[in-house]
Amino acid sequence: MTAPHTLEGLLVDPVDGPRTGRLTIEDGLIVSVEEDAAGPREPLVFPGFVDLHVYSPNALLEQGVTAYLLAAREPVELPDERCLGLHLEGPFLNPEAAGAVPVEEIEPVDLERLDRWLEDSPVRIVTVAPEIPGGLEAIALVAERAVAAIGHTRANAATVRAAVDVGARFATHLWNAMQPLAARETGPVAELLLEPRVVLGLIADGRHLHPRVEQLTVQVAGAERIALTSDLVAEPVLGDNRLAGGDRAGAALVRRMARFGLREVATMASLVPARLLGLADRGRVAPGHRADLAVLSADLRPLETILAGETAWSVRYSQARTLDDQPPSTRAPGSGA
Repeated sequence: MTAPHTLEGLLVDPVDGPRTGRLTIEDGLIVSVEEDAAGPREPLVFPGFVDLHVYSPNALLEQGVTAYLLAAREPVELPDERCLGLHLEGPFLNPEAAGAVPVEEIEPVDLERLDRWLEDSPVRIVTVAPEIPGGLEAIALVAERAVAAIGHTRANAATVRAAVDVGARFATHLWNAMQPLAARETGPVAELLLEPRVVLGLIADGRHLHPRVEQLTVQVAGAERIALTSDLVAEPVLGDNRLAGGDRAGAALVRRMARFGLREVATMASLVPARLLGLADRGRVAPGHRADLAVLSADLRPLETILAGETAWSVRYSQARTLDDQPPSTRAPGSGA
């Protein structure tokens, strides 16, 4: 048993919205939330951010990310306890929509191997291009035990709808590495935007999407269907101005997308990805939920990251140590700001 302790500020809950008050933490859980209209309006206390798509996990803690999926093309060992499992971005993708995925790492669908991965490895999401031979069968197989995702695709509208009908529930970085919108063919982007059963992954780093494209996505789909994802990599820029992934995560994405509202950005950064993974005890600042919290300043800069009620990172700790002294989980700045 740990002694109860409290945290005051502007509590930003995706369901109840932002309100001033205090929360009490005991044994790693939020045990009570008390509103106080006269309370301080800072710091801002968000539910810990959940990232569904991370290749390079360094610096996540210092951006308020308390849970994430490690992206890979095949099963690998999980790096730490904050990693909840794997997001297999492939290898069953369309080489004509490879994006930054090396074409040599894209393979034909192998249902037996996929079945072994799902049985023996902590796979939580698998991205498949539904139009490739065996793609729909692969999505149906994934949907039995994990989250089936559509991505790196040039599928037509009928194939996208078929993929959703057999169980696809996530769009891996909507807009990116997908057949673009056209006047006479909806293709994957429009179909996924309009499909209420699908959560839309959005790399909202200011590089992958124009701000008006972000706005269009939020206005059409609503925050309740969007999961902010980082696609975080160590080296985000390839030659010829091509992107190999993202360089911003957690609070840095929240800071950009807060223009849509604090409740909305908390929904996109915490609640929606937590619910997609079936994490009923995360994604909210509410009693009974795990005390995984991202504490931000008034201008949405990270101040402290709390895991199960305990400080896992704080700006004071970071500034008091040299870079060489810091443990790997707090080494900067792969994710940037």
